[in-house]
Amino acid sequence: MFAFFYLIRGAFFAKGEETSETSNSIKNVKTIVATESDFQPTRDFSGFVSGAKQADVSPKAGGYVTKLLKEEGDVVRAGEVLAVLDGSELAAMDQSALMTLDAIKKTVRDTKDFYDQKVDEAEASLKKTKESYSNSDVTKKDVKIAEEGLDSAKKMRDLQNSGAKANEAAAQGGELVAHIAAKNATITAPFSGVITRKYFSVGSFAAPGTPLYAIASPTELEVSVSVPSSVAGNSSKNISVSVYPEGQKNLSLSGYVFSTAQSVGTATQKSIMRIRFSAAENIRALSLGQYATVAVPVGSSRAVILIPEEAILREYDDTFVFSLKADGTVTKNKITLGDSFGELREVLSGITAGEKIIIEGQYFLLDGDVVSDE
Repeated sequence: MFAFFYLIRGAFFAKGEETSETSNSIKNVKTIVATESDFQPTRDFSGFVSGAKQADVSPKAGGYVTKLLKEEGDVVRAGEVLAVLDGSELAAMDQSALMTLDAIKKTVRDTKDFYDQKVDEAEASLKKTKESYSNSDVTKKDVKIAEEGLDSAKKMRDLQNSGAKANEAAAQGGELVAHIAAKNATITAPFSGVITRKYFSVGSFAAPGTPLYAIASPTELEVSVSVPSSVAGNSSKNISVSVYPEGQKNLSLSGYVFSTAQSVGTATQKSIMRIRFSAAENIRALSLGQYATVAVPVGSSRAVILIPEEAILREYDDTFVFSLKADGTVTKNKITLGDSFGELREVLSGITAGEKIIIEGQYFLLDGDVVSDE
């Protein structure tokens, strides 16, 4: 994880394989060469893996829950039925609206037929009046009255047909609303995902908009952590962070800061930082609800020397390491420790870059012992 040193393999003798070629006074050890490098300090914050794409599934119409077909952890497909409400009343309303629409459609047809007949009669009357006028049996005034009668019949036909059509349109709208309401008694998944929460039980009354289930996509994940506002303020969007899933100590996943927002409890001076992932392999290593630790960069980078914790000897309140000199002898050095970085520890003083630090076999050494790491 940290490229601050490299391991120099010592030549170890397997237990029981020591020979006369090696003096019994020369002890075998394993060393590293301490290397100083720039290091970006981090702070660890913990949170849970959740869906970046998630939603509560709610009914649009109220009713008693008659079926709940999914449990927490179930995988569902988009459009799959999750729950059913008691839709008998809604179905009755839908049927009533449909019957009303059928009746109004019949009225529209009857109205059209009736007023079409009135127009036909007026046209026939006008034709007959004109024939009588040509025979001088009626006056021109009688022809005009017949023409006005035809115009009146046409206007009445158009008016009545228009009103009937308006009633039909209103009935169609009412039937559509009733049909949609009846259809809403069946609750389906808005997208493919995993059920993360089940809120209701069968027999409960669900009001419109009340969540029945929570669903999240397992292929779009994020980790939300609560951090001090001072950390959030110094962490710009898209900066890289490391994520360590619980139970996978040696697995480090690359993520980035997607967003930060002030938490509801403003008195705590905390912010919610959302971490997302760009690589598909990172998503596959995580699961919804999993606990994870996020290492967020803080402060400025600095030059440090890190050594494994296993190299450190503790005697009361003091700490030591053995270093190997060029002549093959060892020196016991008192050191001052700094921050911990996983299985590594920062050394503030006591050793310098380039020294060989003994990380195996040091517990049986005395200052000045001759050792071999070749």
